[in-house]
Parts: sequence; structure tokens; C-alpha cells
Amino acid sequence: MAKPKSKGVEAYKKIDDFEKEELIKSYLPLVKKVVHRLSGRLPKEVDVKEMLNSGIIGLVDALEKYDPKHETNFSTYAQFRIRGAILDSFRSQDWLPRSLRYKSHKIEEAYQRIEQKLGRAATEQEVADELGITTAELQKLLGEVGSIVMLSFEELGFGHGEERFQADEWLASKSQDPLNKLLGSEKVNLIARALDRLPEKERLVISLYFYEELNLKEIGEILGVTESRASQIRSRALIRLKNYLRNAI
Repeated sequence: MAKPKSKGVEAYKKIDDFEKEELIKSYLPLVKKVVHRLSGRLPKEVDVKEMLNSGIIGLVDALEKYDPKHETNFSTYAQFRIRGAILDSFRSQDWLPRSLRYKSHKIEEAYQRIEQKLGRAATEQEVADELGITTAELQKLLGEVGSIVMLSFEELGFGHGEERFQADEWLASKSQDPLNKLLGSEKVNLIARALDRLPEKERLVISLYFYEELNLKEIGEILGVTESRASQIRSRALIRLKNYLRNAI
């Protein structure tokens, strides 16, 4: 009789190499799922095969470090490890053009300067004036830097995209360590406060994208704007969130 996968996960360190290989194969669909969801948010130049290879490294890492005593569902835990391994690989390869990183940095700085000075959300016109460009040029830039801004949440420890947004509170409630539980709850509170500071349309986009898991085309239809405009609004919202969270921590 075949051994349930969950039992195999718990006994991973004790089983032989053949059984380990079979267990890894049984979780490959999970790796492919993470790769598929992440690839849709990255530039087309990204090599999907490289993502799969990095994802498998993350899966093995999850199998080796998983502790069932924490009562965390393995598939949820493994998705974090898989996604983290893929993003770590990207950073080590410096896969994003330096020019794009520079543009993202300048836009973030402009938003932060204006919003600290005015004590409110900056308009696109104000940011464009600060950068010495037109609003049309700013909107184009916001569309270009979307992937960088979104993935940088991982660098702040706030996520690997939608799974982290949805799972932080759940993981905090499951933690048996009082300090970890407190820190996890504080992360959730920080994100909640950051979301409350967003303009209404941006808060709606973040909610639809991360919580309802709609794509940008679907969000655009709800807002009555193009897909590219929805992407720009998402970038704008993420820049505000990133600046707030960076200052908060």
C-alpha cells in the first residue's frame, strides 16, 4: 500500500534516496504551479526552465526543514520555500537591467519626498513635476517598473506576492513561539495600516490583485480602464506600500 505523501514528508530525512526522489516527483506539480503564477508577473525574458530548477531546489529545502510540530500545512510552507528559492536565484544573477532598477529607485524616492512633505498621497502630476517629466512619461515608467516594485516586497520580508499577503495572519496564529506569534501579528498590522493609507482606487486594485487573485485585465474591466493602466495603478500602490513599510521597520 502506498505511503501517504504527508507521512513521507515527515519521514523525509529517514527514507532512502529512491523514496526521496519519488516524493520530490510527487510535489513537482506544486513547483510548476508556483512557477506558472510567478512567471506571469515577470518580464518575458525570464527563463522558465531556470525557474523550475530553482523551484525544485526550494522544494528540497522545504522537505529537509519541514517540522510538522508547527502544524503548518506542508504545501503552504513549501510554496514559500519554492518561491523564495526562485527569487533568490534572480537576485544572485542580477537578472533585472540596472537602468530599470535605477528608474524604480528614482520614482520611489520622488513619491516618498512629496508624501513626507505634504503628509498625503502624492498625485501623478506632482511626482511627474518632481522628476521633471510629463504625466504620460511617468505612467509609462510605472508600467515598466511593476515587476521590480512587486518583487521587492520579498526583500522587506513581507512576501512572495499573494501567498504571503494571505498567509501571514494564518501563520502567526499557528506559531507556537510567543515571540514569533507577536512578530507575525505585527507584520499583519503593518500591512493593514499601510493599506488603509492608500487612495481608494489603489486599495481596491491591491485587494482585487492579491486577495481576489484577479489578473490585471480583469481588474481593468472592473475599473473601466485598460490593462496597462491597471498595471500603472498597481505599481503606484505598491510604491506607496513599500515606502510605508520600509519606514515602519
